[in-house]
Parts: sequence; structure tokens; C-alpha cells
Amino acid sequence: MQAKIAWYLIMLLFKRVRRKPGKNLKKSKSGAVKLVGILSLSGLGLGLAGLALFLYGTRVETRKYRLETLKLRTRSRAAAGGRRHDLRILHLSDLHLSGSDDHKVEFIRSVTDDDYDIVVLTGDVFEFEHGIKYGEHLLSRKPRLGAYAVFGNHDYYDYSILNKTLGRVIKKLRHPARKKDVTPHARSLRQGGFTVLVNESVHLADEDIYIVGIDYPGIAEDELMSLMAMAPPQSLRLGLFHLPRKLEMLADAGFHMAFGGHTHGGQIRLPGFGALVTDSELARHEASGVLCRGETTIHISRGLGADPRSNIRLFCPPAATVIELSHYPGDNAIDLDQGEREKRCFVESGDI
Repeated sequence: MQAKIAWYLIMLLFKRVRRKPGKNLKKSKSGAVKLVGILSLSGLGLGLAGLALFLYGTRVETRKYRLETLKLRTRSRAAAGGRRHDLRILHLSDLHLSGSDDHKVEFIRSVTDDDYDIVVLTGDVFEFEHGIKYGEHLLSRKPRLGAYAVFGNHDYYDYSILNKTLGRVIKKLRHPARKKDVTPHARSLRQGGFTVLVNESVHLADEDIYIVGIDYPGIAEDELMSLMAMAPPQSLRLGLFHLPRKLEMLADAGFHMAFGGHTHGGQIRLPGFGALVTDSELARHEASGVLCRGETTIHISRGLGADPRSNIRLFCPPAATVIELSHYPGDNAIDLDQGEREKRCFVESGDI
């Protein structure tokens, strides 16, 4: 349909260019006629350019999946002791799987067909019920220390156009009244090798890694502190969440690194300006990538999808990220003041 509209507009432009002015027009009106013609052509050109951007953003960039790599380091606040960890972690997020996402799942399977220590999946895994079938097919290989997932808002709610439009300004319309039962979603992921964490934790004793999964929309501070109180004092502490909300609480809880999603990197980014919105508490310049809260390093994924009804991306291609994490124990920690910490943010290098 879009192609037919574009062809019609091109033919209209061609006819406008070839049209000759009538012989009976007065010379005094010729300038005005030419001006109207120029404005018409300009408007038509802008319309065609807008249509081309729309088609590119919905048909092309949404499928330009990328695998990116970051090298990060974290340091323990604990007393001397503990061990150094060198981990290769794959961060997936915002898959928004529906019934016709074979191309996206093929990319995910190609990415997971590699050697990872841990795979994390930070919510909005499924968009519609007929996308649940993909959950057990996401991992081509089992990571050495396991794969872990949390749920996001699109896992829990079937959004309507009303929720997505008026819900932005009328709070009570932001979410549907009914919350979905995610039991089938969790079952599908578990069959595929994921451990689903709903405000729960797991301790990998042999590696001394403590992982907490925060459910959407968040967790009460006292509940989070209770979970973190069970972490061994010298363990590497990793957090998974979907919605970037009250991130300072993650630092207060003592996470070394946390992984989140939800923002899609803004979906539409303008050169020299960045993301238009983040749909969260994050500033526009924090829409994706690495950021810090206190001594906690956080990675926000751009994700691999969006609601199919609003899936348009411009200058913000979908991505999965490999994070090569080096964690140093307390006796190797360097004491940085807050200004230095915010500047360095523990990023060593990367391709993004």
C-alpha cells in the first residue's frame, strides 16, 4: 500500500513539473503562480522525504540487528579478599516477540551460538501470546554459568492504541486494567534454558556470583535490601531489571553491575540531538549504553524490537551487546572520588 501511495505522489510531481501555464493568465499573476508552484513542489518533496523516512524506519532499520561489544571493569567496595572475575556476558532485551518473528529469532540464535559465561534477558520478551512459541528456541548454546531473565511491562499487559496515546497524558489509561498471567511465558523460557527471576536471587557458589532479578515495575527498597543481605560479602553482585526506575537504590543495595532495558534507546534519535524520549526517569543522553549510579555500573540496552504497531527506528538500530566484564576484588580497588568515578564509569573500550 505504501508503495502505491509513493508511486502516485511521484506521478503527481511529474505532472506538476510538465504542466504549462495557461495562455490567458495575466503577467501580473505569473509571479504568484510560480510561487504557488514552487511551494507545492516543496511540500510534495517534503512529503515524499517523510514517506521515505517512514518506510526506511519501519521496514529497514528495524531489521538491521547489530551485535556490539563493550569492555567494562567494576571494583568491590568490600574489604580485602574475594576473587577477580573475568566474564563474557551477553545482554539481550526488549525482543517483543510476536508470531512472525522468525528473522529476529534467527539473529538471536546466531548470536547465542557462541561461548558466554552468562546470558541476561531484561524484559519485554513477548509481545503477543503467539510469540511465546519462540521462548524455548532462543539459546543455541547453554552459557557456562546459565541464562537469566526478568519480565517487563509488555510481558504483563496487552496494550491498545488508547493506552499508547492518551495513556501518555492520562495516567489511569497508561496500562490496561487486566494483567496477564505470565506462567506460559516463564514455562517457555525455562524450557529454553533460562532461569526466570521474579524478585528473586540465585547464588553461583562455585564462582561466588550473586544475581538478583527485579520484576516489573520495580521492587520495594526493604525487599531488595533483604535479598542483598543474603549475598556473600565478597561476591560479585549482578542485578537484572526492565524499567530504569529508582536506580540510586541499586547503588545503595551494593550491586557492582546491573542490566536494564525498556527505553529502546529512544527508538528515534536525531543527529546532534540524541533520543527524543526515554519513557523513563533517564535523561535523553542516558537512553542507552553505560551509566553510573554511585559505584554501580549500569548497562541500558537498545533492545531488538518494539511493539509492532509502533516499531519505527531512526538512527537507533536494534542491538544485542556482549559485555566483557572484569571485576576486581576489594584489595585491588582504587579509591576514586565521585567526580572521577562519574567520568571514568569503568569503561575501558568498546565498539559503540
